[in-house]
Amino acid sequence: MTAGPAGSPLIELRGIGVRYPGARTAALNGVHLTVGHGEFIALAGPAGSGKSTLLAVVGLLLRPTAGSYLLNGLDTAALGDRDRASFRCRQFGCVFQRPHLLPARSALDNVMLPVLYAGLPRQRRRARGLDALDQVGLARAANVAAGDLAAGEQQLVAIARAIVTGPSLLLCDDPTAGLDDEAAARIIGLLAGLRNDGRTVLVATGDQLAAAHSSRTLAVGAAIAGART
Repeated sequence: MTAGPAGSPLIELRGIGVRYPGARTAALNGVHLTVGHGEFIALAGPAGSGKSTLLAVVGLLLRPTAGSYLLNGLDTAALGDRDRASFRCRQFGCVFQRPHLLPARSALDNVMLPVLYAGLPRQRRRARGLDALDQVGLARAANVAAGDLAAGEQQLVAIARAIVTGPSLLLCDDPTAGLDDEAAARIIGLLAGLRNDGRTVLVATGDQLAAAHSSRTLAVGAAIAGART
């Protein structure tokens, strides 16, 4: 498999459809979407509109049942399971509605987990973890047990964990769910700022916070289904 031409968009979805086994209707149908390097895209829509499914396709966690997905010009249909896992480890960072931290371990230990699996020496893992926590403004809490942090701080730790490997693409599935307005605004502002480091950010959200910071806001099930963007 070879890469596409220089200057290829980071993400190209062409007629993507997803139908889960036994489902009466498609979760996604005829989605066309092009995302350039360094964009911050807000995916808006109510629960059940397909935002999470779309992120799962982009993150190579789910194979579409129709259409094609090009990543940096590469047709992802040709990727085997091992290659897909390698792309996820090297290029993607994921943030979910719940931070899924180890509550008894320190914030730093949680952030270092992805680089632990990469086999880096402890000193390098620690340096990377501290740098990631510093980027999200939480270096002071490096040695605090994750379970002792406020909900918004736990989500910041989850973001630090997502960026510690230096991914080019950050996928966020409603990361402000359950947070108060102040914490949610801080999370969205931080994610928007990460594009200044050259990262591409896709945020699925049910509210309007991300729209104010995004380069584009797309309504899943409307603006990107059946229309080229």
